[in-house]
Amino acid sequence: MISRALTKIRLSRLEKNYSQEYIASRLSISQSYYGRIENGKKEITLKCLLQILEILEIDLVTFFSQIKGISP
Repeated sequence: MISRALTKIRLSRLEKNYSQEYIASRLSISQSYYGRIENGKKEITLKCLLQILEILEIDLVTFFSQIKGISP
């Protein structure tokens, strides 16, 4: 499920033409740290997930219903 969530985050970021650097700056973290989160090399906290979804303008219920259809 985590890999599906990270795939959805990446796809949503790309659809909005947001760079990893842009998301990282909004989260007040480095781009490399954000990249490790998005690539599954660093665990994502619920707080961080909620902040990312807010930046991407995706509500939590919609997010989880959408990741059900993404292949791992």
